Amino acid sequence: MAKYVMIFIVSTVLMHAQTMIADYIVEFGIVGQVGKVHTQYTDNKKSYKIDTNLSAVGMLAKTVMNHLKERHICKGIISKKGRRIATSYEMRKSFGKFKTRTHYHVNHQTKKVIKSYKRWEKTKNQKYKKTLEYQYTLGYYATDDMVSLFLNLGKHIKNKNEAKNYQFKAVGADKKNGRVDIKIPTQKESKEMVPLLGNLKNGEWFMNLVMHRQLYNSKKGELMVRMGKDSTIEKAVLKDLLFFGDVRIIRQ
Repeated sequence: MAKYVMIFIVSTVLMHAQTMIADYIVEFGIVGQVGKVHTQYTDNKKSYKIDTNLSAVGMLAKTVMNHLKERHICKGIISKKGRRIATSYEMRKSFGKFKTRTHYHVNHQTKKVIKSYKRWEKTKNQKYKKTLEYQYTLGYYATDDMVSLFLNLGKHIKNKNEAKNYQFKAVGADKKNGRVDIKIPTQKESKEMVPLLGNLKNGEWFMNLVMHRQLYNSKKGELMVRMGKDSTIEKAVLKDLLFFGDVRIIRQ
């Protein structure tokens, strides 16, 4: 779950500045805040980098999440038309006695994506020993990853008030084909989302995101989102998980 919350959050930073910092909190059911996120975006007009750190907050959350810490590093190039094109995405994770590194390399010349994975386990003498390593080529190719896809939504979706279903492909999404579905709700559906996400302000819009990955007991991993006018996510909710309640992502 934390992985996909992280992927979702790192795509929410304002993308019109060369450097931008954003902070978020993650709330969990009636427990309240369980995590905090710090994200920094930088670019030089030709390439970009997003560096995000996630950590658990509070003893209960740290115990449940096994003292989870994550760092996500996303890199890519910027086309002449301003589109972000992913070249690499790396996730470093530590939890309990383990730490892992997952890396995606996107080769746009060969149109292939290579995934590599390493895992280490802490031994009795408190040193880490590598216990698993593998690498393989994904069965699909995409120019977006889960971060750059969101950065490019303004170009992909022209009319954000027209109810419509969109299907995209992104590295790091569905394992088989990278499928990501985005739905712009009808007016009736939008009204039903207001109690969870709040009223829309000038330039904001609602959407449903489906990553086709199981998040706890939500089989499809569907999130309801209130998007800001400047490519920011103001609030997102993963609704009614069995035993857990809602997961809420809120920008500070």
